[in-house]
Amino acid sequence: MVSYNMIRWLCDFENDCGDNSDEQESVCHGSYRECSESEFQCNNQKCIPNRWHCDHDDDCGDNSDEISCAGFKCKNGTFQCASGHCIAAYFRCDGDRDCRDMSDEMNCSPKYPGGRYCPESKFECSNHLCVNQGELCDGSDDCGDNSDESPTLCTNFNCDTLRRYQCDNHRCVPRYQLCDGIDNCGDGSDENNMTLCASRTKPCNLYAQFQCANKKCIDKSKVCDFADDCGDSSDERGCHQSSTCMETTKGGCEQHCMNLTEGGYICACYSGFIISPENKKKCIDVNECATGTHRCSQLCTNMKGTYSCDCVNGFKLSDALSGVCKADDQGIMLLYANGPEIRSYNILERRQLDVIQDERRIEAIDYDPTREMVFWADSYEKTIKRSYMVNAQEGEVKIGFAQDLNMKGNSKTTSLAVDWLSHNLYWTETDRSGSKPRGRVMVAKTDGRYRRSLIHSNLESPTSVVLDPQLGRMFWADAGTVPKIETSWMDGTKRRTIVSENVRHPAGLAVDYTMDHTLYWVDTKLNKIVMMKYDGSNQHEILAGESLHHPISLDVFENHLYWLTRDTGELIKQDKFGRGVPVIIAKDLVNPSGVKVYHPLRYNTTLTNLCHNSKCSHLCLLVPGGHRCLCPDNANSHSTSEVICDAAAERPRPSPRVCLCRNGGLCKETDTGDLICECPEDFLGRLCEDHVRKASSPGSGANTAAIVVPIVVVLLVLLMVGAVYFVFWKRPFGKSPGIAGLTNSQSVSFRQGTNVEFGTPTFASNGPQIGAKPMGIDYNLGDIKQVYVMVCLQEPMDVDYNLGDISSKNRDFSNPMYDAVGTLEVGPTGGGEGGGIYEVPADITKSKLGREGEVIPEPASAVLAPSSIIQRSSPQIQIKHRELDPTTTDTGKDTQKLVEEDKSEC
Repeated sequence: MVSYNMIRWLCDFENDCGDNSDEQESVCHGSYRECSESEFQCNNQKCIPNRWHCDHDDDCGDNSDEISCAGFKCKNGTFQCASGHCIAAYFRCDGDRDCRDMSDEMNCSPKYPGGRYCPESKFECSNHLCVNQGELCDGSDDCGDNSDESPTLCTNFNCDTLRRYQCDNHRCVPRYQLCDGIDNCGDGSDENNMTLCASRTKPCNLYAQFQCANKKCIDKSKVCDFADDCGDSSDERGCHQSSTCMETTKGGCEQHCMNLTEGGYICACYSGFIISPENKKKCIDVNECATGTHRCSQLCTNMKGTYSCDCVNGFKLSDALSGVCKADDQGIMLLYANGPEIRSYNILERRQLDVIQDERRIEAIDYDPTREMVFWADSYEKTIKRSYMVNAQEGEVKIGFAQDLNMKGNSKTTSLAVDWLSHNLYWTETDRSGSKPRGRVMVAKTDGRYRRSLIHSNLESPTSVVLDPQLGRMFWADAGTVPKIETSWMDGTKRRTIVSENVRHPAGLAVDYTMDHTLYWVDTKLNKIVMMKYDGSNQHEILAGESLHHPISLDVFENHLYWLTRDTGELIKQDKFGRGVPVIIAKDLVNPSGVKVYHPLRYNTTLTNLCHNSKCSHLCLLVPGGHRCLCPDNANSHSTSEVICDAAAERPRPSPRVCLCRNGGLCKETDTGDLICECPEDFLGRLCEDHVRKASSPGSGANTAAIVVPIVVVLLVLLMVGAVYFVFWKRPFGKSPGIAGLTNSQSVSFRQGTNVEFGTPTFASNGPQIGAKPMGIDYNLGDIKQVYVMVCLQEPMDVDYNLGDISSKNRDFSNPMYDAVGTLEVGPTGGGEGGGIYEVPADITKSKLGREGEVIPEPASAVLAPSSIIQRSSPQIQIKHRELDPTTTDTGKDTQKLVEEDKSEC
């Protein structure tokens, strides 16, 4: 019988059954109760008290009580946030962010002396929030405006080292987060400090895990399941299906005994030991140096139960535990190809420089450390080029000038490697002109002479080739239909496959010369990085997973791997044993293809060149313990004490030309073969040595002038048009009620000292009236190139003239200006020297502002010459001949006092 209380618990959003069967949707559909007036109904039909609505807590379980709060009204004694949520009123302006939108701390007044918003014990954010001192520079934006994580603050900030660890980027993280496999610092320094993390090894879970001899932890259920889950078979050796471990006898095991859950037991050993394959109860020493299970970045010496590490010349151990060897000279530089460019990255200074520019598509790179010369393959041009790297040893490499080795053909070069001892160049190429791709491994002198095919059968798509001159061996990867990694002597003989299983797209081969010639490679499709001995044994998967982003090229130096990613275009580094976390060095690369570590100790240049004293006529190739002479393709050899080829001897190609351009200048070859510098915008000079300071930025100077000048010109034109309109239209020269034959009577007013010359008037008894355009002025201002306007600026020129009753006098006044214009002969543009028509007042032309504010000097003469008059036909004005005086003699005197002298000053 089910009690009433138990029925009440059904569909109450509580897991009362323990298996949640009382809350399943199939059971509860339509069974939820209706909420009361004092409750809020959630979207999932749950009922909660109204006071829980919009309180920043997800009481519904689906957050429906915390959405759409903008229209919600809080009760008295609370503060309503801008989002609509409610908080207690005493939380307002307390220095803490109680509203998620921080509206409770907006527009607050200072509460502490000195205008402070926070007490001395707390940090005051830029937005006046208060945070604890222990939250500063911890990688978390506690302020909300990131002011507690600003670089200015954190650069000189000292962490509490007792409880916190200070990262290389000055961030502070709790010490319990050190070496936990998570990048809490953001720059990997809490995980990649091998000195620190070597002493903080994480033990296996004693109750749920089994520790392998190689320190790997596996689940106990995988022990003795006939599968090598450890990778060293230590989980399968020592298995006994019957009996159990006795406390006194330990099942006969020499060191450890562990009972199995399914019955039986397994014998295990201390660290540094493993169960003998011959005796399942006896432990033997593990030779970590031979099996590749050590963590020495260079030299390894096996000891009973352990091993010791050491370094080669030029390196030293960074500590006694990690086994990391560091070069004395830390000027490590990375060379990497990025589309049409080769760049360098100085790891210590974190600075990038250009090495090669303006190529097409660089596919692979390598360099000759003895000659400071970089080689690259251009897959677009299907050729190989080289260039000097000027000042590469000093870390200040300049942009080089490419020399084409003239190796163009139908095949595409996919990788290359330089033999820095015998100065030979090896490369792989693929010919896709046929129905099936054909791959080859080729060799030639480093200047391109004497090409020879070494491997040309059973090879489809070679992706990478590397050399080991000390061993006289070469290695290459084939990503064809039968993917594999192969090796041979450097003359192409003794060929054999060393990797053919668990591989799909091998690439990025790299030899760690100082760590017993260990070979590293990547699988682009399987997303993994593998290390192994140069004979293919002791393979160990160092890194794997989608976090690798499909590596395509790899190199190794000291204790680090460096690789390029296909998907994300990043250059990444990580410990070569897979310890720590990856760190991005460069990102947003376009078509990255190859990476090489450039350092004086990356390649051993102290080795003896066994080809130095050879008498080979053409090619001398290194082999284990010696050398071998070979001839170019299509040439026969004559066997003598040394090989002599019946091929022509070619003159050595000149060395690449050195580009001396500075400051990022590029060398360009002229038609005459000379090199000239193409300088960046900020530099000039033969070698781009002179820095040019910009007077103004392109966005503020030229663009501003281009906008302002037209506006000023338009304003000036409008002012001139307005002045003309004001003078000749709005300011009539007389207020006579009217004269017969004149629509508007015009009076003349002029200042003393300003002469206007009137021509002798012509008299006529009839003719057309001047009408709408006073004084016959043409107001078509379309062409205003030579408009001259004279305006009296101080006092109005209107003068009342009472001419009496002259309606009976049929007289008209003729404008002498147009009379003169009509009779003048327009001179050349250069201007004539004849007398002017009128004088311009001197104070009008004292100075004018020219372009960009300069003052245009006052012209030598203010008299307008005939040649400066607007060159257009004179107005067709027919002057009415009217009698002005009964006398027949014109004396030129103003007998009628028609003109009054204006005594005002302009």
